[in-house]
Amino acid sequence: MRSIRKTVRTSNKNAHGRGIFTFATVVLCSTSLIMNGCGAGQAPVAPASEATTPAADSIGERIFLDTRFSEYFATHMTSTNAPLATGDPVVNTVETTNGTLPGPFAGQAMNCRSCHFVTEFQGVAGAGNRTYADFTTRSPIPLTMNGFTNTPRNAMQMVDSFTARNTSQFLHFDGEFATGQDLVIGTMTGRNFGWSPAQYSQAIAHIARIVREDDGSDQLAADRTNSLSYGTLFLGTDARITSDLSLPVNQRVDVTTATDQQIVTEVANCITQYMKDLLFQRDEYGQYVGSPYDNFLRVNHLPQQALAGETRAAYNTRLYAAVLALNNPIYITTADGSFAYHANPYQFGATELAGLKIFLKSATAGGGSNQHAGNCAACHQAPDFTDFIFHNTGVAQTEYDNVHGAGAFVKLHVPSLTERNSSFDLYLPASTNHPNATESMRRAASADNPNYADLGLWNVYLNPDMPNPQMGLASFVCAAGKDCSVDKGLASTIAQFKTPVLRDLEDSAPYFHNGSALKLNDVIEFYINSSKLAQNGLLRNAPAEFANMSISEEDVAALVAFLQSLTEDYDDA
Repeated sequence: MRSIRKTVRTSNKNAHGRGIFTFATVVLCSTSLIMNGCGAGQAPVAPASEATTPAADSIGERIFLDTRFSEYFATHMTSTNAPLATGDPVVNTVETTNGTLPGPFAGQAMNCRSCHFVTEFQGVAGAGNRTYADFTTRSPIPLTMNGFTNTPRNAMQMVDSFTARNTSQFLHFDGEFATGQDLVIGTMTGRNFGWSPAQYSQAIAHIARIVREDDGSDQLAADRTNSLSYGTLFLGTDARITSDLSLPVNQRVDVTTATDQQIVTEVANCITQYMKDLLFQRDEYGQYVGSPYDNFLRVNHLPQQALAGETRAAYNTRLYAAVLALNNPIYITTADGSFAYHANPYQFGATELAGLKIFLKSATAGGGSNQHAGNCAACHQAPDFTDFIFHNTGVAQTEYDNVHGAGAFVKLHVPSLTERNSSFDLYLPASTNHPNATESMRRAASADNPNYADLGLWNVYLNPDMPNPQMGLASFVCAAGKDCSVDKGLASTIAQFKTPVLRDLEDSAPYFHNGSALKLNDVIEFYINSSKLAQNGLLRNAPAEFANMSISEEDVAALVAFLQSLTEDYDDA
């Protein structure tokens, strides 16, 4: 279930179909699990709390679902508030790794939810709930552009994308966006919505027109905002606006006098608030409570989060020591609860504990070829299970080598900063300033063109058409101890991608930016192979963390069991 402001959303609804937030034992286990303990142990009591949804969240959710902002709607609409005579074919079906499913927005046009699903396929075999992710390797786009029929990557799951961190904010797999507002505007005016780079101004004008002319007459407005128009909601003075839909004065805008850009900024602010409130289950103290793993920590009195002033790395070291010192652990079993949306058992037992130890353990030099040490927490730091920054795990190299042969990626010509800048259209992503760029270094590997590869962060770092994330990226790329003497460290960004959150992985498969791993077993097998490549000097731009990874086939089952213990019942109720 979706939580907000560190509280857990129950299934209670207000008049607008929105949740009324109270803390509850929504882990779908027995009430005693959280409130009174589990098995023979006693868990610390999770305090109750209450909160209401910010008005911008509720309005943002409606915009997130609205199918009128795309290029297809702009081209085919008969009026702003009338349904399309014929919907965009791209939303008629949903691509999955198992084939296609009927599209929940068939007969309409592209919206944000068309790639970031939640409960649309609840209970459907081979699909099920999502954590605002899609089901495929690379997401479809409405129109072919610059040779692209799909996005360069799949839809990264969105839950906890805005969790507090001690790094700069980086959004998308390659850090293209520094803020939620940038992401929203870039998406709604970009190819995901059918707009070409040369159509930015038209896209802005269309979004503003929809907002200005909206009359609140459709079912979505009735379900989400009491049939009030966007203009009425944004102005915030109408007596029909209930308290839960009333924007604070400093968030209001008069769409009759505002510029197109001001209206689009208001749209972006609302969707950003909505995205910020997509959280995994937490208690009042910010501690995660939704998965069997979380409740294993709770009932065994293991540390659940970093102390004030403690780094995440230090917390993970402390957690590992506490886990090793644990005597007579209290396990979470199916007697304590069950999942509503998942077939796997609600449990954290001996196998999961063994997997946790492997996950947290770092290999030591000279310790042997299989130390049962995944060193996973070096990047996937608990309790969020991400460090929010970038690493090259070898996914791009594996994809390229699978097409062009082993060792091909190592030989791939990657231009210097000077060469890249002088040939922008040849290498870098298309933009408003460079609408005809080929994006050769942000493409899936292709047998038809050996120059196509996906270099991830390399496409964004020092890219003059993406100025907003540059300060944060520089602090990461040129952090203490890193060499930025050549090209400001550009080569060190080759094939780096943002570390994903590992919570509720069951609801975000397939894995990696290209969806190349269909199951958790495939993920572990990949790391076994990729870390060996790195240790043998065969992985280009290998991450330092791989030097401390030492796992083999006998570790796969335990690691998969641990990762499954991070599952929770997430929905948008």
